[in-house]
Amino acid sequence: MDRKGIFFRLSWLAVALLAASSSLIAASANELEPVEDKILILFPYHALLVLSGLLFLIAGMVCARYLKGKRWWLKAHRTLGIAGAALTLSGITVAIYMVSASAGLQPPGGPHASLGIIVSLMVLFTPVLGFVQLKKRDKRLRLIHRWSGRMTIALMMINAYLGWMMVQSFQ
Repeated sequence: MDRKGIFFRLSWLAVALLAASSSLIAASANELEPVEDKILILFPYHALLVLSGLLFLIAGMVCARYLKGKRWWLKAHRTLGIAGAALTLSGITVAIYMVSASAGLQPPGGPHASLGIIVSLMVLFTPVLGFVQLKKRDKRLRLIHRWSGRMTIALMMINAYLGWMMVQSFQ
């Protein structure tokens, strides 16, 4: 695959989105506003980053599942997975800031926050496991990586639903 391929462009798009969102977050967080306004300003960035990450992770899973006949599938899977993990972790960082701005340093509560912590650990664990299983060539690790990826995506979808329900309850 040449450097101008679609996956190379998608990874740069993810980096650009991450950089733009972090500059907007920094600009909005520095303004003197009540805590509720900061949360309302930052919530769309959290949702956009996490849902973008979810879409990239789904695309990476689809690539691994249905495009294994292509020579470039592994590069595409790896690029989409890393971009999805970076976007997701960026969105979780925004959520941590929102929680700390609203509740101080108290640990987050509720199912959305609890599942978000689990998802963040899974998003870190799954790519690391993927790289390890490539180096070791162990079929058991490959199986664990596959199911870890599936569980991560499923838990992210459930958590997106819980987040949506939480937003609906505030209105």
